[in-house]
Amino acid sequence: MSSAANNLNYIAMMYNRCFCYIVTPLGIVGHLLSIYVFTRPSLVSNPCSRYFLATAIVGIMNTYYTVPIRMIQTGYVNADPGAYSIVFCKIGWLFLYALRASACWSMVLVCADRYLCSAASTTMRAMSSVRVANRAIPLTILIIFIAYIHVPIFFKIDFVSATQTSTCNSRGPAGAYRTILYYFDLIVYGLSPSFFMLLFGLLTLRNVQQSKRLIVMPVGNQTNRKTNNQMLRMLIVQVLVYCVTGLVFSATIIYTSMNPPTTSFQVGQYNIVYAVVGMGSNIGPCLSFYLFTLSSALFRKELKNLFCRGNRIHNQTQQHIMQASNTARAPTRNKT
Repeated sequence: MSSAANNLNYIAMMYNRCFCYIVTPLGIVGHLLSIYVFTRPSLVSNPCSRYFLATAIVGIMNTYYTVPIRMIQTGYVNADPGAYSIVFCKIGWLFLYALRASACWSMVLVCADRYLCSAASTTMRAMSSVRVANRAIPLTILIIFIAYIHVPIFFKIDFVSATQTSTCNSRGPAGAYRTILYYFDLIVYGLSPSFFMLLFGLLTLRNVQQSKRLIVMPVGNQTNRKTNNQMLRMLIVQVLVYCVTGLVFSATIIYTSMNPPTTSFQVGQYNIVYAVVGMGSNIGPCLSFYLFTLSSALFRKELKNLFCRGNRIHNQTQQHIMQASNTARAPTRNKT
């Protein structure tokens, strides 16, 4: 392998490491704050907030598990834990595929809820409820895990004699199941979520234009209407990020499958592209908190209340400590 190809592979590895080292702590902290905000009394009764809460929970699982594992697999040489444990090779890859897809399909549920909420039909608007959300979220995640149940069945540890290393990969030759999995993941994770996000998004905008109001709500219920306006803003930003990263990921996969590399230098070039595009697809699931903060005044308000409350508790604690300290230092008079 040429030195130029080695340099490209090294750049791709370092990019994966740096991206994960930055995104992981930011994502964990951000999702914890998002979970706090979406469980506040002003938002917890809103069905869209319930879906956003689900995306935050799935997102923190992606940030805490998927991103670090992908960093170990792609950012270091011969460090894939799946190559040394048959359990991780099967179950670990199942969770990698399913959690990544669950984040995208959770956003599809948000888009579907906004479409139902903006519909002119009373029956359809009634389906935008917390009760429906509580059932749709676990059902969707369960279906995704069932859809990827073939991963632990066909994945196994193989020994590559050319490199004298072990690798966790699908069973059989590189043309049968591997090709099916390749396009299956492309459809389930790449193309389908972006398609349905755009579809429900356009239908929601059509409903809004037809009704001449942003969200169809009972007359006089201004609080719920403002909350739904903020939810729609957050959704639009999220959909744009998910669709851009998802479509770029899909286009990259399609292009590289139609134009496989023929030299070691092209392999290095493709590795850099995979690093940028693959890690870029984690921006939506991992950094949604910062998109929420930029797009929603209501989200910022609830977040500000958290920090103000923490500051008040800190000040009260300091006052109690000072009062206790002054009481302890106060001189006592002896009665004569």
